[in-house]
Amino acid sequence: NDSKSNEAPKSSSAFWSRLSELRHNGTPEMVIGITVLTVLGVDYAIQVRNGEQKEEMYRQLQREVKRDGEIAREDMMKAGTDSTKSLFQCTVRRIPPNFDGHKCLTDVRIGDVVDVMEEGIGPGGQYNLCSIRRETQQNKPDDNSEIENRVSVGWLPCSCLGKVA
Repeated sequence: NDSKSNEAPKSSSAFWSRLSELRHNGTPEMVIGITVLTVLGVDYAIQVRNGEQKEEMYRQLQREVKRDGEIAREDMMKAGTDSTKSLFQCTVRRIPPNFDGHKCLTDVRIGDVVDVMEEGIGPGGQYNLCSIRRETQQNKPDDNSEIENRVSVGWLPCSCLGKVA
């Protein structure tokens, strides 16, 4: 019985002695440092993965918006070619900054004359559905160039248009 009671304090004192020795040679600091570096490494890896996923979602969203824009533009082109009637003509007086949505009439310049096909559309009725005909030259492989009529259809703000008299 006495031998067992003597072993417990010995092992206990050996543990404390070993712990004291480890504290003096820097082991706890190394363990804490390695733990901190491991946590930082894992955190960095997660941030990189999340950034890549975010970029991929952004690219996918851009592709979907572009596809929706092309579909909407095709629909407007069909509507524009189906209804060849023009209510009236307007001159483009100014072009708003950052006017590049998928329903907007792009590639117009100040002074261009556009056909207004529908008035008061869009948010708050502040836009007109307009079309513009452009002649573009297409070069054929046999060095012949052919002039093609291209119709662009899209929205323009009413405040940027002036009626042609």
